Amino acid sequence: MNRIINFLEEHVEKIILVIVGLVCVWILITRVLFSPNMVSYDNGKFSPGAIDDYVYEQAELLRQKLNDPPEPLEPYEARFGEFLALVDSAISDIDVSLWPPRPYVSSMVATTTERAGEYVLPRIPEVNDVAAEHIRAVAYMPTQEITGQILYDKASNEPNDLDFVTVEAKFDTAELYDRFYESFAGYDVKEQYRDPCLARPIFVAVHLQRQELNGDGRWSDWQDVPRTRIDHNRRLFEIIEDAKDLPPGGLKVRILRFDDWQAQTDLLQPQPYQIGSPKEEWFPPSLHKKFVVLRTSEEREERRTAREEELEEGRRDRTEYRRRRAPDGRMRGAPPAGEAYDGLAGIEGLYGDAETRTTRRRSRSGRQTEGGLYGDRGGPAIGGRSSRRRTSRAEGDIDRERELAIRRRELTRKPSTNDVYREYYKIQINYRTDLAKMREPLLFWAHDDTVEPMKSYQYRIRLGVFNPVAGAKKNDVILWSEFSDTTETITVPGMQYFFAKDVQEAAKTVTVTVCKYVLGYWYSEDFAVRQGEMIGKVVESEPEEDEPFALGTYGGQYGGPYGGPYGGQYGQFAGSVAAGNQFTEPETIDYGTGAVLVDIIAVNDWLSGRNMRARRYFDMLYSFNGTDIEHMPINRRYWAKGLQTAFGEIARLLNEPKEPLRAWGSKRAGPRRPDLGYEEYPDEYDEEYMYDEEMMMMEGRRY
Repeated sequence: MNRIINFLEEHVEKIILVIVGLVCVWILITRVLFSPNMVSYDNGKFSPGAIDDYVYEQAELLRQKLNDPPEPLEPYEARFGEFLALVDSAISDIDVSLWPPRPYVSSMVATTTERAGEYVLPRIPEVNDVAAEHIRAVAYMPTQEITGQILYDKASNEPNDLDFVTVEAKFDTAELYDRFYESFAGYDVKEQYRDPCLARPIFVAVHLQRQELNGDGRWSDWQDVPRTRIDHNRRLFEIIEDAKDLPPGGLKVRILRFDDWQAQTDLLQPQPYQIGSPKEEWFPPSLHKKFVVLRTSEEREERRTAREEELEEGRRDRTEYRRRRAPDGRMRGAPPAGEAYDGLAGIEGLYGDAETRTTRRRSRSGRQTEGGLYGDRGGPAIGGRSSRRRTSRAEGDIDRERELAIRRRELTRKPSTNDVYREYYKIQINYRTDLAKMREPLLFWAHDDTVEPMKSYQYRIRLGVFNPVAGAKKNDVILWSEFSDTTETITVPGMQYFFAKDVQEAAKTVTVTVCKYVLGYWYSEDFAVRQGEMIGKVVESEPEEDEPFALGTYGGQYGGPYGGPYGGQYGQFAGSVAAGNQFTEPETIDYGTGAVLVDIIAVNDWLSGRNMRARRYFDMLYSFNGTDIEHMPINRRYWAKGLQTAFGEIARLLNEPKEPLRAWGSKRAGPRRPDLGYEEYPDEYDEEYMYDEEMMMMEGRRY
C-alpha cells in the first residue's frame, strides 16, 4: 500500500497530464468529429465543417446562373375584368325584389359600350369673368419636395421672396349638372338606359396656359403652366386626355380618386403659399384688389388717428403738469383731465376717498367752507370758480372722448379688410358644399409660381369634366369647356436695379447705386466702379442703433417731467414691446448684378420738344455677357422716364418702416371671432352693444 502511495506521489503530475489528455481526446471525438451541433439550412442539416462547403457550392451555382441567358417569364394574364366586377357592386347577389332595392351601380365601361350610342355628350358651359393678379411677398418656401406623403404644412421650410400669379374664373355648376342630367338620365334618354351615376359630373382638370412677351414685342405660343411646387397632388392632377393612356385601374378607378370633396377642393381652389410679409395677404384676384384698397385706406386712417391721439395725449399731459404746479387752494387735488371721464370709482382709487379729502374755498359771501372733493354728499362742489372750471374741463374731455367713440363706431360700419375675409370664407368649398345646388357661380383659380422678374405674361384658363363613357363612344377622357378670354398683361417687376448716379471723369469711375429686394424690403448701396470691374458685390449689413431702446428712453424722459412715474413706466413698456418684435435684417446682401463696366463716353445730343436745347452728358457702357453692350446715361436728369419712375418708387420704399415676419398660419387681419363655441364666424356683430359699452366706460359706469 505504501508503495502504491509513494508511486502516486512521485508520478502525480504525469497522471494528471494523462487524464487531461484523455478528456481532450474525448471532446475532439464527440464534439468536433462526431458533433451533435448540427445546423439547419436550406431544408438540410450540416455540421460546422460541412456548412462552409455547402455555401461555397451554392455561390458557384449562382455565379454560373449570372452568365446564363434569362429564362422567359410566364405570359401575363389580365385580371381587369375581375377587378371591375368587384368594384361594380359588392352586393350583386342580393335579390333585387327585396325592399328597399339596392342602388343601381353603372359599370361605366363594361356595360356602357353596348349603350354608348344612346347618349349625347353634354356641352360644357363657358368659363367667365377671368382675372389675374401678381403678388410679391415673403413666403415660407419648402426646402424639400412636396409629395403625397410629405405635405406642405409638414415639410421643412424657410422664408424667401416669391413672385406668383393667381388666375381666377367663374363657372356655372348648376347649369353643368342640368346638362349632364339631360344627357344621361333625362326624358330624351330611353328609360332602360337612364343612369343617375353617369349624370353626376366630376371635375378632373383645371387647364392654365400662358404667353410670354418676347424681346421683339411679339407674344410666344401658348404654354401649359404646371401645378405649384407645394401641391402634393401634382401627379394625380396631371392631364390625361386619351383613355389608352390611363394608369392601371382605368377610368373607373380614376373617377373614384377624384370623387372626393377634398380632391375637388384641391383641384378647383388650390391652397396658396403661406405668406410671411406683415402687410400682405393672399386672396383671389377679385378679392385681393379690394383688400389692397381697403388696407391702404385703413393704414391712412390709423396714421391720422394715431396723430390725433398723440396730440390729445400731449395736451392732457401739459394740463396735468400745470395742475400739479398750481398753488394750494386753486387746482391742487383736482383730477387729471385725461382721467375725468373715469367717474367716481376711478377718482377715488387714484386720489383716495373723495368724502374725507377737504379743500378750503371761499363762497361768494367770502366765508370759508369745508367739504369733500365732490361736496358733503359726494356730489360736485358747487359755488367755487375752480370747481366750475374743473367741471367744464371734465365735461370737455368727455365730449372729446364721445366724439372719438362715435368716430370709431362709424369706422366699424365702413367697409374694411374684415369684409374681404368674410367674402373669402363664403366662396370656399368645404365638405358641406353641394356643387349642384350652388346659387352663385363657382369661383375657381390656379397659381403660377414659375414667373420671372422683368417679364410680362398673359393667361387663359379652362375647366375639364370626366367623360363617363370614355373608351366606349370616344377615347376622350375629358370634356372641356372653351378657353376663357385672355387676361390683361401681368408684368413682374424686377428684384434688382442699378442706377448710374455720378461720374469722376478723370478717374474713369462711376458711382452706381444698386438696389436689391430682400425678404420683403428694398436695400441700396453705392459702389465706385472703374472700367473692367463688376457692378456690385456682397455687402455685410451694419447693425443699426437699437430703435426700441431709444423709444423706451424717450418715453421715460417724456413721462418723467409731465406724467410722473406713470409716463416713465409707459416709455419702458413701449421699448420692451418693440424689442420683442424687432425686425431682423439680413446679415449679408448680394448686390452683384453680373454686369461689367466697359467704358464711359461723352454724349452730345439735342433735347427734343418745345424746349429744344443741346445736352452734354456721359453714358455708362456695360455688358452682362461680354458681347452685347448696353448703355445708361449718368445722372438722374438724363435717365429714361421708366428708369426715373423705378428710382423714385424704390427711393420711397427704402424709407418704409420694417416689421417682423408673421408666423406660419397667422393672418394680417380678419374678423374678430368671439368665443361663442361655434366653428364658424358669425355673420354680424352687435355694434350697438359695443358702442354703448364704450360710452359707459367713458362715464365711469359699468353694466
